[in-house]
Amino acid sequence: MNMKGGSQYKLLCIFSLLSLVILPSVEASTVVSPTDFKFFHLFPVILAFTVAIPVWLWFIPRQLSNLQVAFEIDDDLYEVHRITRGLKDARELLRERTVTLSVGLYMMGMTGILLLITELLFDADKFYLPNLFLIAVLILIPVIVSPWETLNGQLVGRRKKSTIKSRLFRRGFRRILTLAVLVAATIGTTLFGMRSAGTITPVWLAAAMLTFMAPAIIAYGRIMGASWNMLLINKWRTANGRANPIDPDKAGFISRLFSLILVVFLATMPITALNGIVTVFYVLVNEPDNATEVLNFGGIIGHSIYTRIDIISELLFHWQFIKALPQFLSIYLTMNIAIVGLAFIFELTRNLILGGQSFGGLFGVTLDTPREIRTETAAQSRQLSFAFAGFSGYTVFLLILVSYKEFGDLMPYTGWLESNGFDEGMRLLTTWMFIAVGQAIFLLTWLLSIIKFSYLSKLRFDLNPDERREGAVKLEGGGWMRQAVEIAAHNEDLDTLINFQRRSISEDAAIVRHEKARAKMWEMAIRGLWPLAIEEARKVLAQSGGDDDEARMIVATGHIASRRLDAAREALHGLQQPEGYDEPELIAFICEWMDPWHGNVTEDDIWDWENNSCIDHLQMLMSMLRGWKANPPINNVHNDRLTRVAKLSMIAMMRAQRQHDEALELALQLVKEDPTSVRPRIAVSLCLVDSGDWHSARSIMIELMESDPMDPRVTALSFILGQPQSEDKLEVALVNADKKRMKKLINEAPVNSVAALSVKGGLDEAINANILIAGHEAVKRGMTPRYSFGVISIIMNYFVLFPTWIIAGIYVSTIRGEAQGAAIVVALILFHFGARRFSKQQRRVVRHRDQKAMVAYARRMKRHKVVPAKENLPVGTHLLLSGILVTINGVVLDVGMPGWLTVRLPKDTDKTVKTKLKRQANLISKSRPPRLLPLGEGWWLKRPKEEGAEVPALERLIGPAAYRGRQQYIERKKGKASRPRGRVSGSSKPVSRLNLDAKNIPVNTIRSERKPGRSLSEDPISRIGTLSPKEGVIPQRKNPKDDSEDEISFL
Repeated sequence: MNMKGGSQYKLLCIFSLLSLVILPSVEASTVVSPTDFKFFHLFPVILAFTVAIPVWLWFIPRQLSNLQVAFEIDDDLYEVHRITRGLKDARELLRERTVTLSVGLYMMGMTGILLLITELLFDADKFYLPNLFLIAVLILIPVIVSPWETLNGQLVGRRKKSTIKSRLFRRGFRRILTLAVLVAATIGTTLFGMRSAGTITPVWLAAAMLTFMAPAIIAYGRIMGASWNMLLINKWRTANGRANPIDPDKAGFISRLFSLILVVFLATMPITALNGIVTVFYVLVNEPDNATEVLNFGGIIGHSIYTRIDIISELLFHWQFIKALPQFLSIYLTMNIAIVGLAFIFELTRNLILGGQSFGGLFGVTLDTPREIRTETAAQSRQLSFAFAGFSGYTVFLLILVSYKEFGDLMPYTGWLESNGFDEGMRLLTTWMFIAVGQAIFLLTWLLSIIKFSYLSKLRFDLNPDERREGAVKLEGGGWMRQAVEIAAHNEDLDTLINFQRRSISEDAAIVRHEKARAKMWEMAIRGLWPLAIEEARKVLAQSGGDDDEARMIVATGHIASRRLDAAREALHGLQQPEGYDEPELIAFICEWMDPWHGNVTEDDIWDWENNSCIDHLQMLMSMLRGWKANPPINNVHNDRLTRVAKLSMIAMMRAQRQHDEALELALQLVKEDPTSVRPRIAVSLCLVDSGDWHSARSIMIELMESDPMDPRVTALSFILGQPQSEDKLEVALVNADKKRMKKLINEAPVNSVAALSVKGGLDEAINANILIAGHEAVKRGMTPRYSFGVISIIMNYFVLFPTWIIAGIYVSTIRGEAQGAAIVVALILFHFGARRFSKQQRRVVRHRDQKAMVAYARRMKRHKVVPAKENLPVGTHLLLSGILVTINGVVLDVGMPGWLTVRLPKDTDKTVKTKLKRQANLISKSRPPRLLPLGEGWWLKRPKEEGAEVPALERLIGPAAYRGRQQYIERKKGKASRPRGRVSGSSKPVSRLNLDAKNIPVNTIRSERKPGRSLSEDPISRIGTLSPKEGVIPQRKNPKDDSEDEISFL
């Protein structure tokens, strides 16, 4: 807490001390009827709300004005980022709907206690009945909601992405179910107690209340136990005047004093918890005669001190006298509000949002990861809602119990409670039971978490990375490191990206970490390791505070590649870009295209795009899939990087279908167009391996090892050509690795079909990743791409099973009667069609593993003996094959080609398709097969060189054009030109001012959204990474009254 916060607590303490002077001394309390109303009775309400309103409007935002979140950046190094930087940010966060409701519950509980205090202030021996009713309402509502809210939070834990409709339905259903479970458990406990004791006893009523409050008690104990390490270490640092993750600002004297008191309180908590647990166990099991005395004097430890030390006995005797004063009850309640209700709850809330439970303890309550808290407003809202709604009810209820325990003579309705069995001893036991359960959960969590105390004390925290990074890392032009990473990613230069991550750079550590994380993000995305790419993108997004378009789009693209389309839609929602910048629109379009059953786009929407290489490539892929064609006769007018990557995939399919000459010709053409790119040279080398020109292929590999030795694709090529290599990298492992290791690679590379084929039973995952992997085998066996139920299935369902149900009904009618027979027929038919409908719905659920439609398609392939495997695939296919391609800032990324897209193919007759496939199969059978296995080690020492192999292959086949710009490329790799010369701009540039054409970024390719005479730079620009946009990029249906022929609007 800061110095201002300490001053606020000081004011509350002064207020409570003044009450000690003002209050009269009484010994009993009475309740005044509403008929005896006097204007004087309104004073407590007015004063209570006069105090509560400033707490709500000013104190709470002040305490939330320095919220922070920490997440791991490097080994034992955490960056701490500010979420709120003042009252404005705090109030904006408090205006979130769920937070407003939770703060309202918190304020109801606090106002109820304040009203109780003011009743004591004005007339301590009398309680006005309407005021008591108001106190009860203000306290009972948060007490009832608190366990319900904490139960939901603990059961759900970290949220999974889902659609808005399904999320609302599941949230409503879950809340109804949890409320029913909570009420049923409470009633069940009461009924069990009645059955055991024959009547409702105070003990079982206390047990029922304990059952109802259990979720809140468990949550409080878990959070407190997991936060203990973090709070103790950092509050000790605050007491010593040191900045720390919980208190980043310089602490004043009051803050340091409060922190020291809190340290003492925290240090004694484990002993206090153990004392509470043992005391309750001792009293319930042994039932000693002096149980009330033991409970009244601090449990076993307190009672032992009381009986053995005379000075303590004398003090506690005066304590009993003081407890009879209403002044002391007032100051006790006020101090509880100040210390527990305000100070301590806010400390727990700050640590909850900081993420201290995650890295400082175990078994805590984790609703969102620190990176999600950093970037998503919804995650921040969930933390605050859980804290306010969860903690308020339990703390207020416990405060009321303690008040009745210690100050029963001053509280209202004490006589009525005693007449119903809740005498002083029972009130003491009830309170101790509630405290002991929370202490037991705390102690268990504390014992699990204490092993992290030493580790936590050694962690390093970077407390102000934003301040040093601001102005140096922007969207574009953020220094030479950003420029180097962007250029390498755009050129698919994995060697540079990997070397950059390993370099020692003498710049600001936070900026270097940020750019290295960005380099790793691009590396993982280009290699197709999408789960790791998503994780790195979230790290980059968190470091930049959510203001990073590239990272958000990579998260969305990664979810598409991992077949989590709902999560992709959620990630895309919130991107605001200038009109005419088409990359987010394209990713949204591909996301919808990937779901042919529920997606919001159709084949007609393709024609709304013009001169867009991504959409044209999608059309070409659908044409290739229609007849398993490796090289469709389509004139491609594009010459950008996406088109070149698409041609590499065509080379992979040509090799599989034994079109060796065409494949080599296309590969050489790609080398001419882009002499410094790695993959075209790999394609030429693999084509030469197929043709038997191994020495020429090896010469290309040697050149690549000189220029790009760290590129895993080059390492894989050298392994194929007989060079021993470590199999740590995915690309190398896929050449020749055991199947046990491949199981992990399926999840790491969800769009790599070769990785799926390497695992037993992975055929359905392979065609989920990229169905084009089965093209050559499907051509050989004459299998059409479209899937439909066979004649046998139709006969079984409609001509065998359906009559069987009717016959069964007739048989039952002869035994039981016509009504029973008819009921059986209807039930069996409904069950039959319901099962078929359910099976159909399951086949339309898009996911990565065990997708039902792909499992059925894989069975169909096996029936046709179409079984693609590593044994019949050209070696190195995984280095070239790709599916649907998208671009992010001009970087080309592969999201695969799932087999269920055959649903979108035209319904050609099987006879027509099979005739074409037969012609293709004849051509395949007449050609030589490609190389299927890697070459052996040292083959170049035994095999004589081919004619002309003394000259490097590319120089012989292409000429000097193959080495255009390559010398400068190698020099830059070696460090002679690794850092750009001249002045590199450090200022941020909006998207509209970048040279998008130079990066091949599509602009204004949607015909229906064009506005004549308007360029991109004239369009309004929104803030990058807007968390709460007015408009998203999720495709929405147009107004049906619109005259436009297009069905989808991407605005």
